[in-house]
Amino acid sequence: MSDSSSARQAIGATTRVGFAQADISCPPGTPLGGNARTDKAARGVHDPLHATVAVIAREGHHHVMVGLDLLSAPSPLVDAIASAVESSTGIPASCVVVSATHTHSGPDVGQGHGMDRHDYTMVDEWERAAVSSIAACTVAAQRDAVPAGMRVTSGEVPGLSFNRRLIHRDGSTRMNWEGVPPDDVLGARGPIDPSLLVLAFHDDAGAPLGAVVHFTLHPAILVGHEWLVSADYVAEASELVSQALGDRPVLFLNGALGNINHLDFRQRGRAIGFSESARVGTALGGAAVEAISASSDPTGLDVVSFRAFTVTLEQRTVGREQLEAAQALLASSSGDVEALDGIPPEAYAQWTVTAGRRLTPLLDVRIAILRLENVVLVYVPFEVFVEFGLLLRDAFPGQLVKVVSPANGYFGYLPTAVAFAEGGYEPTLGTSTISPGEGERLFHRIGTELRCMLDEEGVAQR
Repeated sequence: MSDSSSARQAIGATTRVGFAQADISCPPGTPLGGNARTDKAARGVHDPLHATVAVIAREGHHHVMVGLDLLSAPSPLVDAIASAVESSTGIPASCVVVSATHTHSGPDVGQGHGMDRHDYTMVDEWERAAVSSIAACTVAAQRDAVPAGMRVTSGEVPGLSFNRRLIHRDGSTRMNWEGVPPDDVLGARGPIDPSLLVLAFHDDAGAPLGAVVHFTLHPAILVGHEWLVSADYVAEASELVSQALGDRPVLFLNGALGNINHLDFRQRGRAIGFSESARVGTALGGAAVEAISASSDPTGLDVVSFRAFTVTLEQRTVGREQLEAAQALLASSSGDVEALDGIPPEAYAQWTVTAGRRLTPLLDVRIAILRLENVVLVYVPFEVFVEFGLLLRDAFPGQLVKVVSPANGYFGYLPTAVAFAEGGYEPTLGTSTISPGEGERLFHRIGTELRCMLDEEGVAQR
């Protein structure tokens, strides 16, 4: 089952672009996401979380890109934002796309995903205020939109990202945060994607309006370090780009980050802390600034098109034996959970008896594709494995195709069929619910939709 819709604006018309940004940091006491802790309450703010909005208007059609410094963008939050934007601006909710940078040091918008029993009242209160701020941002971006062009620069930033799934000498899959002795590791189980994409928007006079930066790397360097709110490495990277553009807003998009982090298994010790996030962010931001500086020729923005569709995927469900085992574990557990990396058995058990037992065999997921010139942004509501992003990129060599993940919802990890066979953290029921092979089916459908989209627009494909 599926449905699709698309919109294309005529070439030759003027494209107007506006940016706006708001601070959406949560107050002390708010439970932080991305942490398995008995105490997840934020103690303060190390650096602010932002909501960044870009409004792109052409031929009377508007598209809204919302980027959030959050762990995810669950469907209820996406729907609330889209509805508020429509009410405030008249822009249809269906034209709003929402992505999260995936920082592990922001409010727990997933409310524990059923893995704990914390009080999330403060998250609800924060969310209501944040949605209002995002709507106001969109109003400002729409109001300030001016005729615009876009410079596209791309390159690679080596040495920052690593595939976190490792092959142990005994053939098992181990995660790079487990501290396995380097001599016991045969190598990584998959590739990385070190590519950097920067879209720098400017007005008719060449003055910067804002930028979109895309890179593929888990912002899990801090993982709620010192219980402080932070955008992780995205903070330093975005700030450098913003300064280079005269303090204009920067919307950061993460890629197919499901199995990618910053840990090099060859280096002993867990690289964590604000100095490490600053190191990674400064390197990435510096590379982005250098890319912008190297692109001096002004370009137009004559192609803006959009396509949205729904795909129904198969999901695993919790059986009676799994449920009884989880209930037994919880009955014998102290209830204390402390694990910054991965998820402990007690948390999986809690998930099984709450969210897990409610799983249905079928899951509807919403996909959106936004094309700006030869840049194609594919919004996917999973933590997508990098292999899928590379596969989609290679299938369209004439376009710059980038997966945006997680976006427009959140349904856990999307591992490859091979990863399910290999085991490890991400395919475990609880961190992923999708059935083996459904990721391949989803991306086949995405490729088909994109091919149809380009064919309808008369784009020659090599």
